[in-house]
Amino acid sequence: MSKIRHPDFAIRMQQACDGNPKVPLPNYGRLGWFVDQIKANSGAEVTIETIRKWFAGESRPRQKLMASLAQVLEVDEAWLSLGRQPKISRKQAEIRDAAADGAVNYVAGLIQMCGGHPAFPDENTRYDLSAIIRGAQYFFHIVVAADGTFSVPITAKDAIVIGLIKVTDLHYDLFELDWEGMSERGKRKGSHLEVPQYGWKQIKTFSERF
Repeated sequence: MSKIRHPDFAIRMQQACDGNPKVPLPNYGRLGWFVDQIKANSGAEVTIETIRKWFAGESRPRQKLMASLAQVLEVDEAWLSLGRQPKISRKQAEIRDAAADGAVNYVAGLIQMCGGHPAFPDENTRYDLSAIIRGAQYFFHIVVAADGTFSVPITAKDAIVIGLIKVTDLHYDLFELDWEGMSERGKRKGSHLEVPQYGWKQIKTFSERF
């Protein structure tokens, strides 16, 4: 019986597949698709059995194949290989976190001014904000566009994702980022989906139900 030596890698590989709409579904040619894509990407020849072992956690690619696999899956190589998130500077992290907190407060204020009732969750939840709007409860994840994209964590999949685009210092346009559209248009990068900032349904009011 084969030993599962690399279960964490197998989980990340599955997560990368789930976030990439180009990857065929299981039992619909997925393993053969990887064989073809890796050969086209790097010239390397692997077998379907090798791919199966990667998914099962029985083995993992060596460095050159890992790099090719990451490119095929459109994810960060360090994350796929080791689970490490792409590094950003401490200053970048502070700016990102401050912007994220401010965006949540901004949306909460708009919901309240439209007659809704926002509430902030505890630290263990996977959403940024909940609200009662015309008697219905919603859970939101808030993201701010940066460098032309929204970065949306996969863990926010059960929430409504609201994206903010800066117009002026005191004005942001709000958009609803649907998961079907993000799956089709987004690129997986570690545990996030990077999606373009334009082409989403604009939110004009919080006075009506979603």
